[in-house]
Amino acid sequence: MLALIACASIPATAAAVVCAPPGDAKPVARYTTPVRGWTDTLSTSTLQLDANGSFRWSGLPGPPSVIGGCWRREGELLRFETHALDGGDGVKRAMPEPLTQADLDRVTRYEHKDIRTIAQAVEAGLLANGRLWAHQTRAAGEPVRVKLYEPTIGTPPGDAKVTLSLADGRVVEGEQLSEDDQVIDRHPRPAGGEYLFASLPPGAAIKSIGIVFANQPDRPRTVPIEGATRLLYMIEFDANDTGSIFGGVMRLKVLANGNLEGVPSDNGPAFERVP
Repeated sequence: MLALIACASIPATAAAVVCAPPGDAKPVARYTTPVRGWTDTLSTSTLQLDANGSFRWSGLPGPPSVIGGCWRREGELLRFETHALDGGDGVKRAMPEPLTQADLDRVTRYEHKDIRTIAQAVEAGLLANGRLWAHQTRAAGEPVRVKLYEPTIGTPPGDAKVTLSLADGRVVEGEQLSEDDQVIDRHPRPAGGEYLFASLPPGAAIKSIGIVFANQPDRPRTVPIEGATRLLYMIEFDANDTGSIFGGVMRLKVLANGNLEGVPSDNGPAFERVP
């Protein structure tokens, strides 16, 4: 199944994606194809093509178990582009629950009696720093970090670029840290990309965070920010919408019997049209 997917860019769009008519209504139908799960077991998935140009492929050995987006006819091929299933823009700010005294008591109940504050517990690695820094106001000279992550299976964002737009009109690009240099809640989750902004002005006020994914350079995302500048901003992305799981585009060939097959034809089993 994964071999059917090829990397490509998705055209720019200002808001939620609305599919265009596919150009040919003949392929509108339901199709089934076998898929192999992570335990090497076979099951049947369903690909639904609708007349409004949308598709939904369900029963995948996920997560994700469902992907969807838009399809259109290109000669003898059908082109599929994945998009967010909820109709959103694929990114949103996540605000973790703040740490409390109960969290501190939980990790110091039987040992670490010398640790008396939440900040000390975070410094010692006993509590997740993300749950502290995301609520902590930045002081002059302190760095700001952005954590860009996919919350379901931890798919990395690749070579995405992240910028901060400041109230004074400046736009600052963050440094993408190597995996070894990342410090925000690596285990268990969220995994993902971490971006460091080490040299912001003392009174920097962040108005928005800009994100450009490598698969979609012409489709920038913006996350508005309100309130005081924090030490950390957690940004979730939808890997289905950004093309970070499958590359964003799939092509299938329409056969004379109405079935669909991968391009090239040895890329997995055919999609059989349901009568």
